[in-house]
Amino acid sequence: MALTLRPTGLESPVYNDLKDYTVFSGRWGIGRIYEERGARPDLRWYWTLYGPHAGLDIIRRDGRASTLEEAKAQLAENWRIESALDLLQQAGAD
Repeated sequence: MALTLRPTGLESPVYNDLKDYTVFSGRWGIGRIYEERGARPDLRWYWTLYGPHAGLDIIRRDGRASTLEEAKAQLAENWRIESALDLLQQAGAD
């Protein structure tokens, strides 16, 4: 399923110029990506996945990137791994 971004609306008026998104898979909010003021340019975008996850040795739950596109790609890759592991666990439970 494709991931989509929707503005969170959590921005303070002081930070209106910064972007802040909830990441959705279908109707479910699965993460967040936002722009951080004062961060180094190569670490400007922060992303995180919500909810239970595989061990940290398998996926990353959060990260930083220099661009929104790079942050989306990193989050999506870790979400794909998490989703595949969930499917394998469900298949093993049957």
